[in-house]
Amino acid sequence: MKLLLIIAILACVLNVQAQPPSRVLDSLHSIKHKASTIEQITDALNALALAWRGVNSDSVKHYAKEGLKVSANHYPAGRAAAFTNLSAGARTAADYKTAMDAGLQAMRLFDSLDLKAEEADVVLDLAQLYKDISGSNNTEAYLDQAIAYALQSYGLAASIKDTVAMADALNMKGICLRDKGKQYKKRYYYDSARICYERALGLIERSGKGLGVQSRLYNNMSQIYNEHKIDYHKALDYLFKAVDANKKRNSISGLSYNYGNIAYAYTMLGKHKESLHYARLMLDAGQQMQRPDRLQNAYGQMYRSFKGAGMIDSALAYYILQDKLNDSLTNLGKTREVLDLQARYETNQKELEIQQLQVQREASTRNIIWLLAGIGLLTGIMIWLFILYRNMAKQKKEISEQRLRLEVMMKELHHRVKNNLQIVSSLLSLQTNRLEDENAIAVLKESQLRVQAMSFIHQRLYKTDSITSVNMKEYITDLAESLVASYGYHRDDFDLQLEVKQEFLDIDKALPAGLIINELVTNALKYAYGNVQRPLLQISLLNNAANDVVIAIRDNGKGIDAEAWTKQRNSFGKQLITALCKQLRASQELKVENGTQFTITIPAQAA
Repeated sequence: MKLLLIIAILACVLNVQAQPPSRVLDSLHSIKHKASTIEQITDALNALALAWRGVNSDSVKHYAKEGLKVSANHYPAGRAAAFTNLSAGARTAADYKTAMDAGLQAMRLFDSLDLKAEEADVVLDLAQLYKDISGSNNTEAYLDQAIAYALQSYGLAASIKDTVAMADALNMKGICLRDKGKQYKKRYYYDSARICYERALGLIERSGKGLGVQSRLYNNMSQIYNEHKIDYHKALDYLFKAVDANKKRNSISGLSYNYGNIAYAYTMLGKHKESLHYARLMLDAGQQMQRPDRLQNAYGQMYRSFKGAGMIDSALAYYILQDKLNDSLTNLGKTREVLDLQARYETNQKELEIQQLQVQREASTRNIIWLLAGIGLLTGIMIWLFILYRNMAKQKKEISEQRLRLEVMMKELHHRVKNNLQIVSSLLSLQTNRLEDENAIAVLKESQLRVQAMSFIHQRLYKTDSITSVNMKEYITDLAESLVASYGYHRDDFDLQLEVKQEFLDIDKALPAGLIINELVTNALKYAYGNVQRPLLQISLLNNAANDVVIAIRDNGKGIDAEAWTKQRNSFGKQLITALCKQLRASQELKVENGTQFTITIPAQAA
């Protein structure tokens, strides 16, 4: 049940920023006393430490140290959480050496346990620590180190897709960039900071999580407008959004930042009464939290607000308070201790890396032995694969040669079929010349045209590289022109319009489709035009949205009697069209308007 108890407790206290309610503390103490295992006791102590974070640093450190004592070497995850709390409490109290030592210990433990979410949080705490160490002077080297830790935290959060932690890391990076722009007069840092804030806000808006980070981002965006854009009204818009959010969360720490920035904006707008009001609220928040860093900022804002109001004596008094506190927070001894501790940590990390390299070297030696054995096996496998490849290449060549022979045979077959159909067509033509009955002549002529339609299909097949699909554009052109000429129409006096977008069809579709086109075109040429001065025939072969094949044949003749066509039973042409449509699973549509239009739709999945 590791960590399950702590998760339940943290849900109760995570949003509490002011004095923790007595009922919460009573509940936590009750859980602590009822806990029976090391894990349960450690989790309860960590929950108590977390409840006091941002409120009372001494309480945070007390419970964190108790957690370290209890966990000892028995519960690494709980010990890492205790180090995290100790680092946070020490940083709030400006005990930077303890904060750095505990934070690095926590980061090392979380890394060894592969707890990326917790590691991302403690790395971000280290970034905040370096930001605090930079002090009011905004020392660039410390800000750069803070940015490096913020980027490391972002990478850990991104690896587990924790958008709230990613937004928090971007916020910290933006704060440090803004401080660099403010201190070193490099205004482009403000734009870089604004981009970080906007990216973080975008993550929160898309995920709907991280409202606590959102309030901090509103506050920090206001600084861009206060210090860089010089748009104090826009800054106040962001700040009052942040105040509303922090009041709902009861975040005294967040409100202290908001009040300070509001006071600054009102000073710049010349509204000194409002500026002093919010500066005092900031000072009250700093005193309530007992955080030296927030008191230092509050003294500075009180100085600026009194100075703006022309109250020089009061301004000087707060200036002296700020200066003294700044000296105590950033003295050389503390800075040197932090740097020494960081150097020791990096040395330990190098020693760990050396040990890991030695272990890897021993593993590599063992692997070399296995590798040499594997090389022999691999050589045998490569020889076998080469022989297999050579046999497959030989078989592939034989298959390719067989395919070429088959294509030649198929082309020859189509050629012979075409020639035989031509012979049948010629015999029908000769037979026609010997008949005198007009009805018999017409029947033989239509049969001859049907044979010719099939002949064109096979002609297309043996003249192209494909042996299974027909070029419908060329085929329909040949068929239509042949039919128009057969019925005595001259090409110059006949308006033949072809539109073929479905250029190729399988022979299984092309042959029945060609016969359908032959029947409908023949019907139009025989009956449609009558006294039409310039006959028009439109043939189209297209695809619709469902990828069905759509054949449309339209004339400008007198128009067919739709009812008679529907009831007609003894027409061979109609029976043939119906049978071919059934074969293709195609639908028919007849439209009579300024002529006749037949539409045949062949579904994409037709066999």
